[in-house]
Amino acid sequence: MALLSQLLNLPDLGLRLVQAGPGDPEISWSSTTELLDLGAYLEGGEIILTTGLALAEDDPRWRDFVASLSRARVAAIGFGIGVNHARIPPPLSRAASEYRVALFEIPLPVPFIAVTKAIAALLRSDELRAARAALQAQQRLLDGARSDRDPAEVLASIAQATGKQLAVVGSDGSTLASTGGFAAAQRADGAEYIELDPAGALRLAVAGGAPATPEGSAVIAAGSMVLGLGLRSDHADTARERGRWGRLTAALLGGEVSPGAVAILDPELRLPERLRAVAVQGTAEDVGEWRRRPRTGLDRLIAAEEEPPAPGLARAWQLAADEPEALERLLAVAAAHGLDVVVGRPATPAELPLSRRSAASRVSELSTTAPLYAAPRVPETVWADRDAPLLEALLAVERAGRAAPDPAALVPEGATLSSAVLGPLSLRETRRIPEPDGEAEQPAAAPLTAAERETLRETLRAVFEADGQRGPAATRLGIHRNTLRDRLSRIERLTGRSLGSADDRSELWLALRLEELGR
Repeated sequence: MALLSQLLNLPDLGLRLVQAGPGDPEISWSSTTELLDLGAYLEGGEIILTTGLALAEDDPRWRDFVASLSRARVAAIGFGIGVNHARIPPPLSRAASEYRVALFEIPLPVPFIAVTKAIAALLRSDELRAARAALQAQQRLLDGARSDRDPAEVLASIAQATGKQLAVVGSDGSTLASTGGFAAAQRADGAEYIELDPAGALRLAVAGGAPATPEGSAVIAAGSMVLGLGLRSDHADTARERGRWGRLTAALLGGEVSPGAVAILDPELRLPERLRAVAVQGTAEDVGEWRRRPRTGLDRLIAAEEEPPAPGLARAWQLAADEPEALERLLAVAAAHGLDVVVGRPATPAELPLSRRSAASRVSELSTTAPLYAAPRVPETVWADRDAPLLEALLAVERAGRAAPDPAALVPEGATLSSAVLGPLSLRETRRIPEPDGEAEQPAAAPLTAAERETLRETLRAVFEADGQRGPAATRLGIHRNTLRDRLSRIERLTGRSLGSADDRSELWLALRLEELGR
């Protein structure tokens, strides 16, 4: 940096300090003016050179002149004597003292251009020093790339050279390494991110108030190269590593191992309290590229599905924390690779098979042709957030290896389950209507009357007995097809289930039969 004291100490200029300012101000540039209000055109740190042409020696506007320069945070005022004023006007000296603006005298033989050239030389010298320091810092960083330097050491070197606070952020949003003051600096000023690999999975976060100087930016760029090379080498998704994590993920999704098994591959990894199984589908090339993306932490829990859903397509499964930020990041990465996604419902680590089944029941809704032929296209996202209480209860019975209980004994429990499926159509009337997947339930506008409930139940029963054929069902009910269509739309809206889904149809039919058995 070029300082006022360096300018005043140049012997060839003969400058004399009349009034000191706060500290030793840095010089950014110089400007020659005879204007009374130059503040709006300044950026701060300038040396203002003037001969006071516009003001008499006792003019009270000297105070306004200094006030405007003080607001602009100039470095100092240089007053040339012997041109318009034989000495520095006393009101100017008093104003400089009042506003604490540095003021120095320029003797008559010294032209303003000589002061400007001297300032330019000081700035050039400072830039050369900064460039040399930046080159030395870059050389140290690049030399470190040949050794096994820890990322934290590289961050410390960058921070020392730039004054910034930095962190390396992994693909799952976790902080892999950081400087001591990064968290506080990020809270105060936010952070800018630099991608350390082509896929953007590893990022360098840079926090700090003022923008980086050109030299500082060069150091950060060199550090980014070193970190990117080192981290990609240390955390690459080799085929062997992907295979290990893939087998673990498949076992977790199938309920074959305890959630604590993740400690075998990563002792420091802790599964969150709630997880979601996510199905990812697209072309085999896109899914393959998505899987090869560098990953860290929980983001490594990925398993490929061996049987392709259709020729040319591939499917994989990923476990994600049930947190908005984590899910948003997962969906953004999948969309960037052109992949469709089905998000299973939340589950504890021990209940991951339930989340997987909820997603698997909805993957049939994804197009098997659009990823191959539609371009451009917006990838689909399906949320499987609704419970399937009847199917899960039957599965629990099968898993426990128990024989089916007596039908009469099932009635109280079955009635409770059926009401969860039928909602307002249940004989045990509920007061909440499920909203579309992924949204919270909302209170029903008004409960159904007994007659309305029985009409809708009869309609649903007639459609099932007609094997889903709406023409025969309308004839049996003695109504028009459009009336039947409206009733079925209302049933789907009230129950939150689709008659186009085999799982939903089976649950609706079982719920109706259970309630009829319990009458």
